Parts: sequence; structure tokens; C-alpha cells
Amino acid sequence: MFEETLPLELSSPNLDGNGLHIGIVVARYNWQITGTMLQLARTEFARLGVAREAIQVISVPGAYELATGAATLLKSDTFDATLCIGCVMKGATRHDVVVSDAAAQGIQRVALDTGIPVIFGVICAENLQQAQERVERGIECAQATVEMAQLRRTLGQQQPSYR
Repeated sequence: MFEETLPLELSSPNLDGNGLHIGIVVARYNWQITGTMLQLARTEFARLGVAREAIQVISVPGAYELATGAATLLKSDTFDATLCIGCVMKGATRHDVVVSDAAAQGIQRVALDTGIPVIFGVICAENLQQAQERVERGIECAQATVEMAQLRRTLGQQQPSYR
């Protein structure tokens, strides 16, 4: 039997984007989804106080290239966090599995190697309708980007190797 435990007291996330420098890497493939996610994320960053000029956006061909784009972006400038936006949809073959898995592992590797939060904003959907239903993840991903940047600042992480 499991012992009954008291609920863990969780503090509210710090979503104050003032003074943060954010990188965004967006995949052009499935642009009807990724472009909308990018627009929603930028709007949310502004609402959270991230200055427009403190956001740098680069694009890459598809979700498979997001990790390379993030690593390149992080080598070129100083960011508090980076958001990767992509969309992988199932097709007639298993290509979507390979691409989504590579994107997830690559993005995680960049984050762990640099010590800079790199948010996984990749929708993995069965079809266009499913992707459209999840496009508002752009807002949630912007919030996660700010929260993780603030967490890193609060905990005083060492400077990453890409700086």
C-alpha cells in the first residue's frame, strides 16, 4: 500500500519576460501550422514583457533541422532560452516517426549540452486537422520558454559552452 502524502506545494511560475533575450528556430515545412505558432508565440512573448528587439527568429527547412538551427543560433549570440517550433504529420510511410524522434532527441541534446533551455515546440500530428487543433501550443511554448529562462537565472546556472 502507498502511504498517503501531503500535496507538494508548488509556486507559480515566473512568467516575467522583461530583460530576457529569446531565440526562436522555426521550421518552414508545414508553414501553415508553424507560421501560426510563431505568430502566437511572438504575441505571447510581448504580453509577458519580452521586448520585440530581444527576440531573434531564424528559419530552417523542417523539424529535422531544428536542433542544428538551435545549436547554431546559440553559438552566435547570448540567449536566456530558445524555442524550437515545428510540425510533423503522419504520411504514407514511417518517415514522421524518424523525423519527430530525431527532432526531440536533437533538441534535448542541444539543451543539455549548452545548459540553455531549448523548448520543444513541435506538434506531432496524424493529420492537418489534428495539427490545427494544437496550434495554440505556440502560446504554451512561449510561456514555457520564459519560465525556464527565469528558472535558469534564479538557480544561477553556469555559463554554457556555446557562449
